[in-house]
Amino acid sequence: MALSISNIVNVQLNTVPKSAARKSFGTVALFTPEAGQAFNDETTSYVYVESQKDVEALFGTNSETAKAAQPFFSQSPRAKQLIIARWQKEQATIAATKNALRGATLSDDLEAFKLITNGRFTITVGSTAKAVTGLDFSSSADFNAVATKIKEKLTALQVSADVTYDETGNRFIISAASAGENTETLIYYATNDNGAGDYIGGMLKLEDGQATRVIGKNQVVLKAEKVEEALFNVSEVENSWYGFTFAAQLTDSQIETAAKYAQANDKMFGVSVIKSEHIEWSASNVFKKLYDAQLDHTLAIFDKNDLYPASSALARLLSVNFAANNSTLTLKFKQQPTITADEITATEFAKAKRLGINVYTYFDDSAMIAEGTVIGGKFADEIVILDWFKDAVQKEVFARLYKSTTKIPLTDKGQAILISAVEKVCLEGVNNGAFAPGTWTGDSFGNLSTDDYLEKGYYIWAAPMDTLSDSDREQRRATPIQVAVKLAGAIHSSDVIVNYNR
Repeated sequence: MALSISNIVNVQLNTVPKSAARKSFGTVALFTPEAGQAFNDETTSYVYVESQKDVEALFGTNSETAKAAQPFFSQSPRAKQLIIARWQKEQATIAATKNALRGATLSDDLEAFKLITNGRFTITVGSTAKAVTGLDFSSSADFNAVATKIKEKLTALQVSADVTYDETGNRFIISAASAGENTETLIYYATNDNGAGDYIGGMLKLEDGQATRVIGKNQVVLKAEKVEEALFNVSEVENSWYGFTFAAQLTDSQIETAAKYAQANDKMFGVSVIKSEHIEWSASNVFKKLYDAQLDHTLAIFDKNDLYPASSALARLLSVNFAANNSTLTLKFKQQPTITADEITATEFAKAKRLGINVYTYFDDSAMIAEGTVIGGKFADEIVILDWFKDAVQKEVFARLYKSTTKIPLTDKGQAILISAVEKVCLEGVNNGAFAPGTWTGDSFGNLSTDDYLEKGYYIWAAPMDTLSDSDREQRRATPIQVAVKLAGAIHSSDVIVNYNR
C-alpha cells in the first residue's frame, strides 16, 4: 500500500467563522392588538408581510392593522421590511380545535366520482386501521352527498368522525367529532390495503403527500399584555426591527412606556399625535414629559385628520441604505402619500416645533413634513445615523477579534487592527453622506484640538499600549479608541440677500 502524500505535504483549511450581523435599520415592526388570521394560536408572535395585500389577507381590508400599514407601503422609497407584531391588548380565548385530515384540491369532477360503485380506502384513527369499503357514489347529486356516503360508512365502522366537503377549497375534510388534544382520535392518511373494489384514496386526495394532518389543540386563554410586555415578548423571538409603531391609539402612559423602551434599546418609536393638548408646553402633557426626560428616540407627528402618519414617516426615514453612496437623508421636505396635509396655524406649528413634534402641512402649495425632528428637537436622521454608527463599529471591531485565526496581540500593532475596523465604518459614513469635513467644536483629545479642521470628516486616536495600567493589561483590555465624527447635517433653510441699485 502506498503511503499518503500528506506525510510530505499536509494541507489544512482554517474555517473563518461568521461574525455577528449588523442591525437592520430598514425593518419596522407594526404592533397590533388584532388577531386576524395571523395570531390565531398562542405561539405566533409576528409575521413578515411584503405588501398591503398581504396585510389585508391576514387582517381584513377594514382592519386597523391594514389602515396603519397602508401609509407604510404607500411610501417610496421606503424601509425594506414590515413586520406585523402581536400585542395581546385584551385577554382572549382560543377555542379548542379538532384532529383532522384536510384533503388537497380535487382534480376529478363529480361525473368521475359517479363512476365509483365499489370504492374503498383504509384510514387509521387513533391506533386502529379502518377499511372503508363498498362506497357507491353513482347516485350522488353533489360532493356533499359523496361526503355523506363516506361518513355513513365510518359511522358503521364505529368511527366517530365528521366528513365534509369544503366548497371554497374544493376538498374533503375528515375531522374528529370532538375538539381538543386526543391521541385516540388522531386521523392518519388514507392507504391502500389491496382489498376488493376500486381504491379511491388518491382520488379523494387524502393520501400522504396530498392531504394535511391537523393535530387538535385544547382551549387556550391568552393573558392581556402591557405595552412593555408586548415589546419584550416579540424582541425575545425576533429583534431585527429598529423602528416600531402601533396599529392603535395609545394612552399617555403607554406612549411614555414605549418611548422609554425605544430609548433603552436603541430603537425608533413612531407615534401619531392627535390631541391638540399634546402640543402644549404643559407639565401634564406626556410629550413634555418625554422632552424633559430627553427621550430622543421618539418620532412624533401631529395630524388632525389621519390616525397613522407615523407609519409613513418611519417608512421614509428608515429607507436609507447605509452601504450606498450619498444615501442618507433628512425627513424634512418629504411627502406622505395617502396622508392628508393639515391646515396648520403658525401658533400650532410653533408649539409642535418647540417640543420636537413634526407636522405635515402646506408651505405655500407644497405639502411636506416639518421639521424632521424627534422629541426634544434633535434631527431624526442624525439619531438614526449615530445608532447605525454605534452598531456598525461594534460589529466591525468584534469581527476582527472573533474572526482572527490567531490572537491579536496587546500591542500598538494589534490596536492598529482594531483602529482600521473603526476607520472602515468612518469611511462608510463619509461615503453615504453621514459625515463630512468640517471644524471640530467638541472637546480636545489626542492630537485633536477644539476648532481643528477635520479634513476627512473624522478623527481616530488611541493612547499607546505602554500607557496601560497593570490591571487593564492583566485583563487584556486595550486602550480606549476615541473617535470624532463631523455630522454632515442638511440644509433646511437659507437666507438670500438681494442687493440692487439704480
